[in-house]
Formats: sequence, C-alpha cells, structure tokens
Amino acid sequence: MIVPMKKIWVLCLERERDSALESLASLGAVQVVETTSESAPVQEAASNLAAAQAAAAALSEAAANDDPYSLSLRRAPAGANPGGPGARHVLDVASRWLDAKAESAELEAAIAKFSPWGSFDPKSVGRLVAEGVPFSLFAAPAATFDEAAFPSDGVLSILFRDKNRVCGAFAGAPLPDGIPAAPLPPEPLSEIRRKLEDARARMRMAHGTLRTLGREADAVAADAARGTERLNYERAAENFRAAGPVAHLCGWVPGPKLRELQRLAAAAGWGLAWRDPEPDEEPPVLVASPRPFRPILALFKALGIMPGYRESDVSAVFYAFFTVFFAMLVGDAGYGALMVGVWWLARRSMRRREAATGVRPSEFASQGLSLLLVFGCSAIAWGVLSGTYFGVPAEWLPAPLARDLPSARWLSDQGNVMHLCFMIGLAHLGLARVWNAIELLPDTKALSHIGWIGILFGMYNVVCTIVVPGFAYPAVATWSLAAGVLLVLLFSFHRDELKDNVVSLAMTPLNVVSSMGDVISYVRLFAVGLASVQIARQFDVMAAGLSMPLWAKMPCMALILLLGHALNLAMGALSILVHAVRLNTLEFSGAKGVTWSGVAFAPFRSRKEGA
Repeated sequence: MIVPMKKIWVLCLERERDSALESLASLGAVQVVETTSESAPVQEAASNLAAAQAAAAALSEAAANDDPYSLSLRRAPAGANPGGPGARHVLDVASRWLDAKAESAELEAAIAKFSPWGSFDPKSVGRLVAEGVPFSLFAAPAATFDEAAFPSDGVLSILFRDKNRVCGAFAGAPLPDGIPAAPLPPEPLSEIRRKLEDARARMRMAHGTLRTLGREADAVAADAARGTERLNYERAAENFRAAGPVAHLCGWVPGPKLRELQRLAAAAGWGLAWRDPEPDEEPPVLVASPRPFRPILALFKALGIMPGYRESDVSAVFYAFFTVFFAMLVGDAGYGALMVGVWWLARRSMRRREAATGVRPSEFASQGLSLLLVFGCSAIAWGVLSGTYFGVPAEWLPAPLARDLPSARWLSDQGNVMHLCFMIGLAHLGLARVWNAIELLPDTKALSHIGWIGILFGMYNVVCTIVVPGFAYPAVATWSLAAGVLLVLLFSFHRDELKDNVVSLAMTPLNVVSSMGDVISYVRLFAVGLASVQIARQFDVMAAGLSMPLWAKMPCMALILLLGHALNLAMGALSILVHAVRLNTLEFSGAKGVTWSGVAFAPFRSRKEGA
C-alpha cells in the first residue's frame, strides 16, 4: 500500500531548536519541506556526499569495465571530505587516472596533428634556421597543390599525401604565396609517443589499483550512506527557520508515525499541527508492501521508479509477473542454478562480514539478494519444465531431463509458447482493468474498465487467430469487442465531463487498435527467450563440433563455452532490463494508470560525524 502522509508543522523555542532537530532526527520519520538550501553547511555536506558517491562509482566502474582506457570516472569537488580513508584513497587513485587520461588525450591529439611529417628533432631545425637556412613545414589542399610553384633554389620534400591534403617540408627558400606554414612539433614524435605510452601505463596501473580497492566497496558505500544522512540533516536544519524567539519546521510524516510524533511533541513542549495533503500537493511516497513482496522495492530503487502518491501500489503484481518474465526470458535451468550459486556465495560472504564487523547489511543489499534467489529459482523452474540446461540440445540430455516431461514436449511447440505469451498478456492487462473497476465502484466509470476487459479479450482472440497455428477465432470475441467499445464510449466520462473530453472520446478507436499492440507486445517473451536458448545451443554445438585432437579440443571447448555463455548471460540481463521492465512499467502501468511520477520518502536522521 501507499502509506498515507500527513503534512506537519513543528514549533519550538528558538533556543531549543538544535535539541528539537536531534529529537526529530532520532525519530527518523520526518521529511522536511525545503524552501532553501543555500547555507554553507548544506553546501559542504552536498560536496562531501558527491565525493563519497564519486568514490563508490569509481569502484563500481573499475569492477565492471575491463578496459583501463574507457572508464567514466569523475573528480570529487575540491576540498571535499568523502569520509573514511578508503574513500579518500579511491579518489586519489581516480584523480591519478583522470590526470593520465587528460594527458593521453593531449598527446594523442599532438600525434594526430604532427604524424604526417614523421619523427624528427625540432631542435635540429632550429639550428638550421639559426644558420640562416629557411625551413618550413607546410600543409596544403591537395586539389590546388602545385609543385611548380615552389622556388627552384629550394629543396621540396613531400612527406604525406591523400585526397584532401599534401604535407611536406621546404628548405632553402621561403614558401610560395598561398602555401600555409605548419607549426613545428614541440619535441620529436617518438618522444610524444613514449610519453603517451607512459600515460597509458599509469592509467592501467590506476585501473588495477581501483580493482584491488574493490574490497573497500562496502566501507565506501557506508560513507555515501552517511553522507546522504548528513546532507538530509543539514537541509532539515537549514529549513528549521527561526522567527524571533520561535523556530518552525514544515514537513511530511507517514500517518502511522504521527502518534509517535505527537507523544514526542507533548513530552518536549513543542507546538504541533497537521493536516491531510491538499489535492494540488504531491507528498513523498512510502510503499509498505507485504513482507513476501518487499524485495521488489530494491528493484524500484535501482530503476529509480516510484508510483505517484495517489496511485496504486502495484509492487505485488509487479513482483509476480516480473518473476514470470524473468524465467521466460532467461529460460535456462543451468543459468538459474548459476544465479542461485552466486546468491549462496554472496549470502555467505555477507554473513562472514557481519560476524567480523558487527555491521548488518543494508536493507537494499538484503532485498537484492532475495530477488537474486527468487529469480534464479524461477529460471530453474522454467528450464526444468522446458528441458533446457545451458542450451544443450534435447537429444544430448538424459531422457528424464528432456523428452519424458510432458511440459517439455508442449513447450517445444512454438505455437504453444506464443499462445502462452498472449494468455499472460491478457491476464496482466486484464488484471489492471479489473483492479481499476474495483477501485472505482460504485462509480459508473467502473463499467468503462469492464469494457476494456472485453476489448482485450477480443483483441487477444484476433492476435491468436493471426499468429497461433490452429487457433480458431470464436464468435464470442466479436460480441466482446462490440460490447467493450460500447461500454467505453458510454461510461468513460460523466455527463458533465463530456464537453472537456471530446478529444479523448474521439481517440477511442485508435486506443482500441492500440490495445491489440499491447497484447502482441507480450510475444517478446517468446522471441527473446527463444533467441537466448538458440544462442546457447549454437555455442554448445560449436564447441562440441571442433575437429581437433582431444588434448587441444578440451581447452578450446572450455574457452568457447565460457565466453559464449557469459555473452548470452549478459544479453539476457539486458533483455530483462528492456523487456521485463517495459511490460510492467509501460503496458501494465498504462492500463492501470500508474505514471511512476512519485518521489521516494526520505526522512532525515541523526547526523553522522565524519561523513
């Protein structure tokens, strides 16, 4: 559910402002309404947080990117304190990488600029000029270049020519008119190349050091968390304004926490007022999902999405269908087993770290691990049902794993899988419309959503008739479509709203056709899942089909399988982000009316020194 918010005002004596701020921070249930954030403490806290986040991002980027030359690091603000020594060390190494990167960019530009003339010592040219011998480098357009224009008492050397320009050197006489002189390099090209290699070596060294410092990732993340709390605290302090002898603060508090705030205010002698949000106000959003579905909040946080305050909490439906989509898109029991193995190792590591340091893992980390376990198990379940294990062809598997399972035979028929995808789409989109209808009852607008269910059912049958082999279009689908369109036209708006919504009603035919596209969109589960299985299978066949002696074949097979399946897993992760997220946040959310426009509730807490 979306937790109801209360807008609150706290008043206290100005001399008690600091103690009141600490008490409210300890409660950890108030998000301040900010009217200003320009004070020096706020700016300092923001700078320190930016430094800690830059350190965390540097570790994450170095761990994920094997290329030491293409990191996307950023510098911390000057004079910022990111927190612990680990974060400071990370930023120092990142700064060295950035310096080497900037130097290498300048050197690469110099090489590109001077390479047409080759490598020579510009000092020797200087000595030649000092002795009275004219010498110039030149670069002229190829279309107008004429060697005959050069004086005969000079020596012309063409060093580079292409269809656009001619580069060379001319000694013994001045350049003819119309031939522009080119500057001399500051040093020999060979020296510039040596400096470039030295800068790249420093980049490689810094990249390796950042990877080694990956062991500090938890500490750096903790620095960033403390920095966030410090910034929120300083913003709250800045907005706890004084007006003569009285200080006042405005903020939001979750409804269930209001009673605690009332007790705190009564004990401290504060003034406290509260009210429900006004229609034009957008309070922060706190989602309180049932415990089994709470891990999906980690995915919401990672994606940066949150339903609006006045929208529905769709976390349970999102979690359930996302798990199904994950299973179908990955579609392999072997990959699922790898995920469960990673979950087990990560959980074991977190428990050891907790035992050694006494610091419990963050809620985000715990929820992320839970998601990994659930998604891994879902992939295993789908892989077992479909007889898919690392893409190994069915004829290579033992009969109990593949051919003897009725589900594997059924799912081997592409028509069946496409039909299943369309049924999932009908259920997903239909659930959104049923939910809307229930929420609107007894308003007659609920009937318009019943009408959309009829339209979806009709379009589902149209799509299956076109795509699924052997599917017979039922006559009831036509009646369902007609009744659905009629209900939508009659009950989408009340009579007094018709004048302002004529355009929306006129768009109904287009929306009806669009609903067909929404149903078809679910076929991506079949297409992407099939592609993943086929890619894995082709790598298996490629590895097994090598014509080599056994001693040479085994390591080559291992390399092909390792690289092939790693690539397939990476592509699977991308497809999940693109397709599974889309079906929930676009198709389903569009039908449900969830815009994901909410801002997460972020109360300020006790200031953490050293952040």
